[in-house]
Amino acid sequence: MKLIILGSGTCVPSLKRNAPGYYLEAEGCRILVDCGSGTLLQLEKAGRSYRDIDAVCITHKHPDHFADLMPLLHALIATPQLNRKKDLNIFSPKGFMEYYEASITSVLGHPKEFPIRIREVQDKCDFGPFHIITVKTIHSRDSIAYRFERGDRSIVFTGDADYDQGVIALAQDADLLIADCSFPDSMKAKGHLSARECGMVAAKAGAKKLVLSHLYPACSPDEDRVKESREAFDGEIVLAEDLMTINI
Repeated sequence: MKLIILGSGTCVPSLKRNAPGYYLEAEGCRILVDCGSGTLLQLEKAGRSYRDIDAVCITHKHPDHFADLMPLLHALIATPQLNRKKDLNIFSPKGFMEYYEASITSVLGHPKEFPIRIREVQDKCDFGPFHIITVKTIHSRDSIAYRFERGDRSIVFTGDADYDQGVIALAQDADLLIADCSFPDSMKAKGHLSARECGMVAAKAGAKKLVLSHLYPACSPDEDRVKESREAFDGEIVLAEDLMTINI
């Protein structure tokens, strides 16, 4: 599996960190996990294309996590001579279909050239080479985390999440854990993991590698979050950067 971090930031505009978005690829299957504002441009910078995306997995309906979904659909519909035929699959929390029909279909309609298939994920499903598992997280009413398994390899995205046993269980023995490290410990906010809590999740889950992402601006340097995470986790810790590539 190949992962490209398209956006390691948040809703706060930044020249360094785009809004959340991740590109996951295996066996020719191409998935976006979240697609905040600017994700389409980040795809181009990464040498990938919106034209090839097979699925979008949305963690929750806060705008910084899916604002580029409508631009993605618009581009697939309106790009001259694209002539897309394959399905676009959208995996989402429960309740997303109602929002989609009211807020996206009302603007773009239903594409005639290719089907859009929305799956409100509950627990488990399979897509392409991936086995996908989800759990509810402590953040918003609809927030979920994703685990992607392919063979004996696994990658977990917490999405926006606070510390709880569900996220720890989902990340059990994960090869790669992409964690919501919104703030250093001194700025701990309800509904988000602090840096040390990211380390605690990784340690208790037995994850092999921890990537700290979804980084809000703070008074201390971002690198300090690595030090705080290391207080609880002695495995490999990486501070996410936009356009970083990781092979799993």
